[in-house]
Amino acid sequence: MLTTSTYNGWSNRETWLASLWLTNDQASYGLLLRALKAADSDFGCAEWLEGRLRDQLEDEAGDASMWSDLLSTAFCRINWVEVIENNRD
Repeated sequence: MLTTSTYNGWSNRETWLASLWLTNDQASYGLLLRALKAADSDFGCAEWLEGRLRDQLEDEAGDASMWSDLLSTAFCRINWVEVIENNRD
């Protein structure tokens, strides 16, 4: 049985969701716009965005738990370069 890990044209569901939420409200979109200007390369912009959001995740996820581990796992699956590339327009 052949399975695919892509989702709605994105590399996976986590990447699609991250991009969706980053373009869904003014504060998140502002962070995305700052990321797009943060470095000269898509990789640099992606690193900047991932770092800011990782800090936010650590602040909001709280103490170690099953939920914080699941959130961290999903966060690690996000293709941040793909998010940057698809929001460059």
